Amino acid sequence: MFEATELARLAEFADEVGVISLYATVEPGSALGQTRMRSTLTALRRDLAEHADRDWAARAEARLTELEQPIADLLDPTEPGLGRMMFAQIGGDAVHTAWIQRPVGEVAVVEANAYLWPLLAAIEPAPPAGVARVGRDGVRLFDCRYGLAEELTSVSFNLPGTPSSGEQRADVPTLSRAGIHPDRFPQRVEEHLTKHLRQAAGTVTEHVRQRGWHTLVLAGDPRLTRILAEALPPEPDRTELDAVLDPDLTPTGVLDFVTPTLAEARTRRESAAVQRVADLARAGGNGVLGLADTISMLQAGRVERLLLDAAGGWSPEDAVDAGAPPTAVLLAGEGTASELAEGMVELALSRGGAVTLLDSAAVDDLADSDGIAALLRW
Repeated sequence: MFEATELARLAEFADEVGVISLYATVEPGSALGQTRMRSTLTALRRDLAEHADRDWAARAEARLTELEQPIADLLDPTEPGLGRMMFAQIGGDAVHTAWIQRPVGEVAVVEANAYLWPLLAAIEPAPPAGVARVGRDGVRLFDCRYGLAEELTSVSFNLPGTPSSGEQRADVPTLSRAGIHPDRFPQRVEEHLTKHLRQAAGTVTEHVRQRGWHTLVLAGDPRLTRILAEALPPEPDRTELDAVLDPDLTPTGVLDFVTPTLAEARTRRESAAVQRVADLARAGGNGVLGLADTISMLQAGRVERLLLDAAGGWSPEDAVDAGAPPTAVLLAGEGTASELAEGMVELALSRGGAVTLLDSAAVDDLADSDGIAALLRW
């Protein structure tokens, strides 16, 4: 499965002759993905047959022939992953494959580097996030990323009179009645509940750090989620959801339940990032707005985070007007972006920057800035 750490490596995946990048959406037990991808590959081969550089096109065609079995394996509907991807050098032997549980369209591209736009478009709506089901019985944690969800080790509070749920847990000692007056015992239970919730914050924080969660959803009784929230650091973006999750809900069910909340958090996070860059740019700080200035900063290696419209609707004329260098690329299939959009993504990532493809709500704030902005290193 694709992991975020691979993105920087993929940005450096290049070849002096060219790189073949393939994306396919394969539904379990269905041959439709294979059929669509075969059609996309046929379109790519047709473009190669008409290419002016016959020697180069022949090498690319020969490499596609060599990759027939790896491509067949990539499209195997019995293998995991809704979205499949392959990157193969034409002049070398290196091949990189990965998958995510999200659709990536059907794309076949030949250019100098690995083609990354379909991957970014697939992962941006579903970045790593954590969900904490907070109850009197304990805190159950779920890791959600790229269309998949997994339950992690939970913390059980073992409070008297509280039924437990879940299987994996790191238990804390049970509260004993010994030495406690019966009239005081309910109060002691609440005190221990508060104590355990605050202690659980350490486990949650460790998962945030290790797993790179962009958002943390705390679901449960607001009186309990508030205690846990107050013991957590301010990062990452955090949402308290007043909802009682069924203890028998599967990780996939948990993900389905919180998906609208995660989408709202994404819009909020991206809008805040756009506003921050806009404020910095207008104050003469380390932010720029608009295509020409952003491309200039990308070429200078100064971009820390590139923010751009996920629609990617820039034309070749826009590239010339902005001073971008010409590129040569063969594109086939659905889900491709303009050469300019892909070029900016590759340039940002190859120089250690990050990229955020903005959803429609967040990009509205850049309507007067070509749908693009950048946070600068200096």
